[in-house]
Amino acid sequence: MITVDVVHGDSLDTDMEVLLSLKAFMQQHNRLNQGQYLKWNQSDNPCEWPRISCNDDNRVSAVDLSNSKISGEVFGNFSALTALSHLDLSMNTLGGAIPEDLSQCQSLKYLNLSHNILEGEMKLQGFSQLEVLDLAVNRFYGDMNIRFPGICKNLVVANDSTNSFTGRIDQCFDECLNLQYLDLSSNSFSGDLWVGFTIREFSVSENYLSGPGHLPSIFNGSFSLVNLDLSQKEFSGEVAKGISNCWNLVT
Repeated sequence: MITVDVVHGDSLDTDMEVLLSLKAFMQQHNRLNQGQYLKWNQSDNPCEWPRISCNDDNRVSAVDLSNSKISGEVFGNFSALTALSHLDLSMNTLGGAIPEDLSQCQSLKYLNLSHNILEGEMKLQGFSQLEVLDLAVNRFYGDMNIRFPGICKNLVVANDSTNSFTGRIDQCFDECLNLQYLDLSSNSFSGDLWVGFTIREFSVSENYLSGPGHLPSIFNGSFSLVNLDLSQKEFSGEVAKGISNCWNLVT
């Protein structure tokens, strides 16, 4: 069993301890093909370490481990980096469920877990500052409507494509008032389309959605829409004449 040393604090020194714990955790999971995190202790200042960035208060604010050939579970103590606003773990082979600890990262504005083999229900909550969420190309499943409204107050970009999410989406995003880019393609959503959107890019291709009685209204007020993808085998309903209201529509 692999254990993680839990570190808490609000200083660059404690940030460094957390990163060294993260490094040890990744080394235990990845005996070969280790990435740039091997260089994390070559200086006493973690702000100078590769894939690490700090804010103006000299605190670790960004960890970018994308395409770092890491596997195993997601590290379970990111919340100890109390100034962390940017976390990118994309394009690896991380598996298992999202740890509950991740929902304690209250300062996160950018979270990218895409292109891994993560699975289970999307148990994310409490992200009051989150602006970008990318969960694409994983193995998540379940009803997104249970969790999503609670994390989308400031969300601008959401990519949940190529998973196994189910359920309805017609009221899932009503509270996402800042949302501009939404990709739900290649899932198993069903029911009616979401009719409240005023976003720039919206894709729900390859799902099981319908539009009787509602499809005309999805274009009312959608003047900012630039890209719309409804392509799928199981879509039913007619394309409304109201699409002519989308003056900026390109594709």
